[in-house]
Amino acid sequence: MALSVILAAVVGPVSLITRGLFTFSFSKNKVIASNLAQEGLELVRLVRENNVACDTVNGPATWRWNRDPEGGMLTRVRAGVDIESFTVIQCGGSSIATPRLSVSCSGPLLYENDSLLANYGTYGYRSGVATLFSRCVDITSPPDSPDGDIPASAQMDVVSTVTWNERGIERRVVLRERLYDWR
Repeated sequence: MALSVILAAVVGPVSLITRGLFTFSFSKNKVIASNLAQEGLELVRLVRENNVACDTVNGPATWRWNRDPEGGMLTRVRAGVDIESFTVIQCGGSSIATPRLSVSCSGPLLYENDSLLANYGTYGYRSGVATLFSRCVDITSPPDSPDGDIPASAQMDVVSTVTWNERGIERRVVLRERLYDWR
């Protein structure tokens, strides 16, 4: 009888602690995934801002707001976008570093946690330890269903998706944003 009372007193708190650890792990991963998805949107926004800056220098006939950093147009693109990978674009007499969009987003993000490096605590595709997370950014310009008051050519839909596998279940965070040619 005493043994069953002791077991009941121990099993309850142990199961609560175990469940708390699983919940903490899921919450931590969801926060990381949300931040990575937001970073994907911000990097595409930076491409747009750099294009607008170049347009101001070069003139609207030579530089479009939705230009790909490699020279094409951001029409229907599925890409990885990386804080560690930049390309330099020439704008008049200036050079602007702008994020590079990779052709693939199938690989896992790598985490660099070396305090001797300038990119301490960053996620990217170039160096570091493989993580659970992968990020893919889908860009559609013009969008499939544009806002009615604004020309479709002045709109871009950006969807940043971060996926990870946790205990055999695929998890996903999806953030959407519509960017505009605001000039």
